[in-house]
Amino acid sequence: MKSITPKRLSLLAMFIALQIVLSKFLMLQLAPSVRLSIDSVPILLAGLWFGPLAGALVGTLSDFLGTLLFPTAGAYFPPLTVAFLLIGLTAGILSRVVKVKQPLLRIALIVIPSEIVGSYLFKSFALSFLVGAPFSVLLAARALPVAIVMIANTMLVALLDRTLGEKALREPAQGKKISSSDASLLDTMTYGEAMDYIHHVTWRGSRLGLERTSELLERVGNPQRKLKFVHVAGTNGKGSTCAMIAKALTLAGYRTGLYISPFINRFNERMQLNGEPISDELLAEITAFVRPHAEAMADHPTEFELITVIAFEYFLRCKADIVVLEVGMGGELDSTNVIDTPELAVITNIGLDHTRELGPTITDIAKAKAGIIKPDGDVLIYDQNPEADEVFANACLSRGARLHITDHNRISNVSASLAALSFDCIPYGAMTCGLVGTYQAKNAAVAITALELLQQKGWNMTEQHIRDGLRSVRWPARFELLQQNPIFIADGGHNPQGIAAVAESLKKHFPARKITFLIGIMADKDIPQMIEQLAPLTQEFITVTPDNPRALSADVLAGMLVERGLTATSRGSVEEGVRLAIELAGTDGIVCALGSLYLLGDVRALLGAR
Repeated sequence: MKSITPKRLSLLAMFIALQIVLSKFLMLQLAPSVRLSIDSVPILLAGLWFGPLAGALVGTLSDFLGTLLFPTAGAYFPPLTVAFLLIGLTAGILSRVVKVKQPLLRIALIVIPSEIVGSYLFKSFALSFLVGAPFSVLLAARALPVAIVMIANTMLVALLDRTLGEKALREPAQGKKISSSDASLLDTMTYGEAMDYIHHVTWRGSRLGLERTSELLERVGNPQRKLKFVHVAGTNGKGSTCAMIAKALTLAGYRTGLYISPFINRFNERMQLNGEPISDELLAEITAFVRPHAEAMADHPTEFELITVIAFEYFLRCKADIVVLEVGMGGELDSTNVIDTPELAVITNIGLDHTRELGPTITDIAKAKAGIIKPDGDVLIYDQNPEADEVFANACLSRGARLHITDHNRISNVSASLAALSFDCIPYGAMTCGLVGTYQAKNAAVAITALELLQQKGWNMTEQHIRDGLRSVRWPARFELLQQNPIFIADGGHNPQGIAAVAESLKKHFPARKITFLIGIMADKDIPQMIEQLAPLTQEFITVTPDNPRALSADVLAGMLVERGLTATSRGSVEEGVRLAIELAGTDGIVCALGSLYLLGDVRALLGAR
């Protein structure tokens, strides 16, 4: 039986009392050996939720105590107690081996065999001795009543499991105990304590694989199985594409979850509902709930895995209709990939990033991203190069998924200002986007196509919802204008492909102008290629060190720039870097802060952006 806690003991005692009431007072006796009763429901729930031993215990004690407290004609007959024991035991065993995803079918495959074994076969066998009737006669007499009861019990157990099972299962998995100090944390945790816990050294590191996330989700009741998703992978444009899709879905009236990484200004941004970050109180509450489950695991989850589970639980509690789920790294082995087949899988532009983890070639990276393609799913790709597209096409073919390719030729007449991006899109005509980098036109093509595919799958959105979603979307640090005089732009370009897109936008917005760059990046990036993209536009570099263990030192980065004949100055803090960049640019100049999102969150805070 799963680990014993006061909560479980109380539930098991309630099940025993309920079974006695149902068995003795709420049943219809049709004949001495034939009756209609739903008295097996508490026993079935005990086995389903807490395992075979709990089911057997409830079945045994409820019949024994019921007969003792409310004796009927004749002496106590132990074989009938064995029948109830078998119902609970079988339900508990089947709950562990039946892996069907569809909830009602899963319950039916647990309840019906349990009733056949315990109630129909063994109870008929026991009653044949008790009433002196042949076993075959009792089987025939009890067939219809038992069938009716099986159907009723299946529906009742399915309903109770859906409405109450999540709460009942919120305990550590089998064989893992929680100390009394940990148990108290289930009830209370402050936001500060939650943040300290999430960022604790215990969870540090990045380890690809789904085993830990799956185990932790199993322990908390698998909230992800009750949600619908748009799953978005890619190297560049993931966040912007997610934001556009989520905004349109929200405007269409859906309770829309959004899961992103990393955050810009505040951790809560990582999980949002209808554009609003999770509250401090709810984040603390859910972290307190997840904590003992994570600590009970022999192989502890990583920080990202822990956050992903917290997010799934949050979206379930908020009753999200759909969640736009951004992949953290790669796809196949990213912790977000524990979900079943999503409503839509989207793969945005990919490039050579995270090559140490994902592989050195575009084909390797495409294979990792293709891991989010699930059987019988719909898949939308960016349409970027034959090498990557072939990988995605083969993955769809082998998994029976439907491949959709973004048609960027739908987009024309792209025009960008620092206030908005405008373009024409077939068949809608003129459209605007609140994200202003010229590269966002292609991300918009992906988002529009994704929303159209969701429409085809039955999601109720109009053309106006799509238009308004793109027009009103805002996404921090994506070619974002933070101030004028000097013009100060922030962009999260942090790899060669992203930097190339930023450089192209800067050229179109500010032709023949030189830029003062405030830059801070991670040490594992292709820095020489990034420098090559920016060098022709540069007036001067100011280097800083982002607040991240993987960050490249500002002094080292400045040295690399100087070696290439560029002017670069390192600063010890982001605040000093911002101040110097503004001073060097002058009131009529241009500053572009780019690189790590960890850096840009600090820059935005210093300049008062919200």
